[in-house]
Amino acid sequence: MTIKPRAMVISVGGTPTPIVFSLNKLRPEYICFFVSKETKKSINEVILPALNFKFAHHDWIVTPNAELLSECYAQLTKRLPEILEKWEVEPDEVCVDYTCGTKTMSVALSLATIEKSCCYSYIGGNERSKGGVGVVVDGNERMWFLDNPWDEIALKERKEISILFNKARYASATEILQKCVERVSRQQKPHFKALHEMTMGYDLWDRFKHKEAKVRLHKSHDTLFAFWQASEKSEIKILTRSLDQNIEFLERLIQGARPSAYYFYDLLANAKRRADLEQKFDDAAARLYRAMEVLAQAELKTKFGIEASSVKPDEIPERIREEYLKKYSDKNDSKVKIPLYAGFYLLKELGNSLADHFFQLYDGQMRSLLDVRNQSILAHGFNSITRETFERLFDLIMRFSETSDELLPRFPVLTL
Repeated sequence: MTIKPRAMVISVGGTPTPIVFSLNKLRPEYICFFVSKETKKSINEVILPALNFKFAHHDWIVTPNAELLSECYAQLTKRLPEILEKWEVEPDEVCVDYTCGTKTMSVALSLATIEKSCCYSYIGGNERSKGGVGVVVDGNERMWFLDNPWDEIALKERKEISILFNKARYASATEILQKCVERVSRQQKPHFKALHEMTMGYDLWDRFKHKEAKVRLHKSHDTLFAFWQASEKSEIKILTRSLDQNIEFLERLIQGARPSAYYFYDLLANAKRRADLEQKFDDAAARLYRAMEVLAQAELKTKFGIEASSVKPDEIPERIREEYLKKYSDKNDSKVKIPLYAGFYLLKELGNSLADHFFQLYDGQMRSLLDVRNQSILAHGFNSITRETFERLFDLIMRFSETSDELLPRFPVLTL
């Protein structure tokens, strides 16, 4: 393996030979020694004179007590970031060698750097003193590399990311992915960046930020598609197909008129996520109510050219005109703005078949369910919506609107 770090952080113990071997092997620009009070003098007396290359700068961190983990860790976490910032060195440009020093110092050094994107090295050998259990015999040193441990940690984090995403906790999944992006090695970054963009896209979509969502999903698509082509994992193929379908849906929603049936489908799908993935039935019912409003608004706009937020008096049939002007005229701007029921009733008076389907179910089933919704704490009352009420209302909307499940956008199920 070829490693060329810009900087090394290296623990110092009583045997300097492994340290000299490690530094001469990697030849970093910057060196930070982690030492005890007793071993600090070996930097200038033994180690630096034995180096066979020129470096830009060196510094050191002295632990107050080489046997206390807390003191070693505290000193490292305080001083190391300051030193790297002074050198303008990023964590992923650092190699940590934990061979020497006390076991406590080695553990502290690993703990203090594990949250960053560092690689690790250890000097072993084929021959040791004390019958094979002591230190490496001089001249028999061998360098062992451990790649950035976050490459392995991130693989385990994927399971948590999948669980969070599949529970509609997109922002939480995005936060973990951001942490992975910052810490994994450079060859792993493109894949995790793409997953980060994707989860951020779905988080934005879930909050109805459709344009921003489409940009994020587009950014992630090509990288994930390339990863799928180079991988044998079927779940990546399924994921990229879902991305294709979802991007196509967003394009139609964004490019189409407002309101449109696509906003209706999107609100229904959003309501299902609130109910099925989060058990937030009051939130879900509020979205169903808005979905029905959007459906009426879209039908008025596309079939009759009527804006529900600004209905002209001559667009209202004479039989109900006076009532509508009296009930729904806004006192501030005198515009006629009609709510859900009034929208469907206007459609009915205009001879619309969708409104006929609505009122066929209204008195028998729809009205009672809407009354329950109106008493929800997120509407006008103080009650909570049950799963049963939500499901009944959802099924009624699907029936009267003649909407099939295939029309609703589906977020992917992650199995990373």
